[in-house]
Amino acid sequence: MKNIIKKSLLVALGLMIGSFTACVGVDPQGRGYSVAVPMEMINSTLAGQFPLKETRSFGTVEMLDPNILGAAGSDKLSIGTGFNITNMFMPNGIGGNLSLSSGVRYDPATKNLYLANPMVQDLKFQDFSLAKYLTNDMRNALGLLIAETISKKPIYNISKAGIGSGLVKGIDVRNGQIFLTFGL
Repeated sequence: MKNIIKKSLLVALGLMIGSFTACVGVDPQGRGYSVAVPMEMINSTLAGQFPLKETRSFGTVEMLDPNILGAAGSDKLSIGTGFNITNMFMPNGIGGNLSLSSGVRYDPATKNLYLANPMVQDLKFQDFSLAKYLTNDMRNALGLLIAETISKKPIYNISKAGIGSGLVKGIDVRNGQIFLTFGL
């Protein structure tokens, strides 16, 4: 019985050490040790701030549940979000999806991570019969509005995560993951 308990503890300890070392590594620029921030934590932080509505001259845009994904081998994050735009000509609205790519920036005053310079990759409308009435300027304005709005929302707070923010030496996206680099 004692052997089974000891073996179980060793296996559990091995799994914990293995999962920790998979998330921690040395920064390639030599600034210190890097820790990957789980995408689940990023997305749960962002989900609490949406849906969100913005009103502009071309109508009201409701942004729905953005989701951040990492692409293996990329130094950018992929962001997808749904939206619905309404105005006096389209009272029921027209919905669609927007894809963005972005880096990450850190605000030392608030200890928050934000998307940095999100760029519109793809804008699709679900109802093409109504979408043809939107001008290219309206489409561009819609994509930029959503990108700008999402970039103003914090995606992660370092101090709430219990990490010593005073030791942060760098934040970057590597291999589709956000890494916090700590050093003295």
